[in-house]
Amino acid sequence: MIRSFRELVKKINQRKPKWINLRNFIFVIVIFAFIVIVIWSESLSVYFQGNIDPQPGVVEITPTTLPGTPTPLPEEYLSSAQQTNGVVSGALIILIAILAGTAAILIRDREK
Repeated sequence: MIRSFRELVKKINQRKPKWINLRNFIFVIVIFAFIVIVIWSESLSVYFQGNIDPQPGVVEITPTTLPGTPTPLPEEYLSSAQQTNGVVSGALIILIAILAGTAAILIRDREK
């Protein structure tokens, strides 16, 4: 039984295309799960939107004050525009590092 199973697996591996492997199988499952989640959440949101009362003004909105005071932002956050530039610069550096690493791996793999 075990020997015939191993022979069967060996024959299947010889006949299947190279692109059918575990990594691609997991990738397809993740994409499928993502699509199902998006469709499911969309159908749920449509269901809840359908239950909203169509008559405007029926629900009275009253402002409420939450207990406590909001924490104000520090003055240096509000006065310094350089912080936004720093975040953008840092993101660009990380993006360039990722692209350079990817290009280096692709070049290395082509040489093999």
